[in-house]
Amino acid sequence: MLEKRMNDMFYGAFLHDIGKALQRAEGRMVKHQKIGADFLEKYTDNREITHSLRYHHKNYMSSSLPANSLSHITYIADNVASGTDRRKEMEDGKWGFYAKIPLQDIFNRYGKNASKRYIAPGELQPDNVDKVFPSEFRHDYTSGEYGRGVSYFSTGLRAVEFTEEYIPSVINLVEATMSFMPSSTCMEEVSDISLYDHMKLTAAYACAILQYADEKGIDDYKTEFVDRGRSFYKKQAFMMVGFDFTGVQDFIYRITSRGAHKQLRSRAFYMEMMSRWFVDSLVRNLGLTEASVIYADTEHGYIITGNTSKNRDVVRRTQREFNEFLMENFGNMLYVSTGSALFSASQVMEENSSDEYTRIFREIDELLERNSRERYQADDILKLNRLGKKTGRECAVCHSVRELIDGENKCSLCFKLENFSRDIQKQQFFVVNDDESGLPLCNGRYLNTASEDQIRSGEVQGSIYAKNRLDTGHMQETHIWVGDYSWTNDYNSYAERNWTKENNGGTAVGIKRLGALMIDVDDLYAGFLAGFKDQGEGRYTTMSRYATLSRRIQTFFKLYLNSFAEDKRISIIYSEGDDVFAIGAWDDILEFVQDIHECFRKWTDGKMTFSAGVALVSAKTPVNIIARRTRNLLKRAKLCGRDRIALFSEDNVFAFDEYVNDITFGKLNVIRNFFENEDEYGKAFAYKLLDLIRSRDEVDRISFARIVYYLTRLENAADDKENFRDFRKSMIDWFNDGREIRKAEMALMLYIYEIRED
Repeated sequence: MLEKRMNDMFYGAFLHDIGKALQRAEGRMVKHQKIGADFLEKYTDNREITHSLRYHHKNYMSSSLPANSLSHITYIADNVASGTDRRKEMEDGKWGFYAKIPLQDIFNRYGKNASKRYIAPGELQPDNVDKVFPSEFRHDYTSGEYGRGVSYFSTGLRAVEFTEEYIPSVINLVEATMSFMPSSTCMEEVSDISLYDHMKLTAAYACAILQYADEKGIDDYKTEFVDRGRSFYKKQAFMMVGFDFTGVQDFIYRITSRGAHKQLRSRAFYMEMMSRWFVDSLVRNLGLTEASVIYADTEHGYIITGNTSKNRDVVRRTQREFNEFLMENFGNMLYVSTGSALFSASQVMEENSSDEYTRIFREIDELLERNSRERYQADDILKLNRLGKKTGRECAVCHSVRELIDGENKCSLCFKLENFSRDIQKQQFFVVNDDESGLPLCNGRYLNTASEDQIRSGEVQGSIYAKNRLDTGHMQETHIWVGDYSWTNDYNSYAERNWTKENNGGTAVGIKRLGALMIDVDDLYAGFLAGFKDQGEGRYTTMSRYATLSRRIQTFFKLYLNSFAEDKRISIIYSEGDDVFAIGAWDDILEFVQDIHECFRKWTDGKMTFSAGVALVSAKTPVNIIARRTRNLLKRAKLCGRDRIALFSEDNVFAFDEYVNDITFGKLNVIRNFFENEDEYGKAFAYKLLDLIRSRDEVDRISFARIVYYLTRLENAADDKENFRDFRKSMIDWFNDGREIRKAEMALMLYIYEIRED
């Protein structure tokens, strides 16, 4: 249970700047501190909370404030989160501020070249991706647009009590309404941090400082954090905790039996929720809130805590308990590593170099790697050996040896996962409680589904998670973003291609294969550490930009991926902060990866890229083999450089622009147009051309003469000689260039796959 002062600390720090939104909506020449505090006092009489809004600027602190007022901590945390104390002479309402400034794109200061893009005013809408793409067009905020966001916020706040149970709801509410409102409207600053991100980071620092003060026995916050603030900046008051969840993808793709595809998405979602439960459990055990989580996906994450011995003990204990659960249920397949690094405010504030900032993360990652490498002690190994000595039949799905369900050829976990899979896409709410019919989590908790009606009627007990929506309510946890689009749950139908029969006389057209896609962002880790290093001598490397950048990438791949997949015959199996795995109709998979590539270029202003592997497999292929083949193609693509795609085999690696412009919209169109206008030459001719291309030899030049002779002979017999002559010229020109003929070969293969009637 969260201590009351920590509860008040969170609410005061997290809401400290809401007055800015109100001030801009109303156009009043009144300090945002006063406007915000007056507003919040309509919803709570807790003055410890509202004082953090009213007195978080040094120049406007009341002399009657007690020395242990939490507003003093909010003041210093606000300064740390801002990167520097901006408020020396230019205050709200004076020259230098422009209230209509829209939020700038976080990628403007990323990379070597500065950009000038903006995000249109509005609220966060999980089902509307078009509104959140940055644009060079600047749409200034109006008071009405601020007013709409404030109105939504006010309505949501009426249903909230300022207690621990409603903390995730308030986080959801502010994220929904203030994600695109700039924190700073100062004309001399870069307005690329939202009110939501700034207030969340302020709350993270404030709660950590309160923990530090408690352990150090500091109760005169005014002296320590206001009067001697510059001295505090140099103290290592903070501890960044990182975690790595290893074995996740091995668990997801472990199933080997035919027909087990339907369990794939439930396994991926189970891992998502297991990791999420670990993070939430760790935060709860630390006596903190979701605001302290700077970034978290299924496999990685970072949390800001106070530098206290108690926190170090809690991290070790929580990790140990969770790994004991993983060991008992999954052997050595899954493991959670943790690592931490101490830092001072001065190391992450604006005037410091990016090297100081990256040192923190590198120290954590070195510890994570060591922890993962040296994960088991002697007692753990003995326990693993005992767990491994099981007798009984083998599960038909995962092939583990454990007790099987009566009447089924499956273990209890696979049986639950298979049934759970039916609920994932249609269900919007999930609950973690003690109902053992669900999927096991740690400490006697289980993952179950719940309906909206059950939640509204109060039937559901436990921690409630809303998927791809922003809800508020009692015991409502912070939302979960999940890429879960699926055209069908019968993955074999993607290979059958029955939808093509209608326009082809009842015969399916196109090669009857599944397409499998894996995507991974290129050099993402290096980008996070050094992406803001090149501009302004590294001064844009700040924790707030790290958090904002992480959130932007995560929402692209976890939330809005569903919009990019809409109406395509694919199923998203796994979608994380920087990688994707999808299965579907092979041609829709190719269209999907092209669409995502173009959208990601727009999302990041071309400053980040990803590579991809696309496999073509039989529907009978076991999932683990599909995943392995696709992963190998992805690895091959990344070995060849950034922004690459490997198509069907490791020999077919192309730059994305080559694939899209030269193959898909270039040579493939030439080939299609030729065959559509030439009735005499069909599949046999296409296969013969492919054979001639594959026999090409740079040393033995006879292959060049062979294709010229073959095409010239056919040209003489062609009905439309001009059409054939143009095609012949294109093919010979391509054949004479080693790179161009490789692209022509791929285009011809794609055409053959399109017209096959297996």
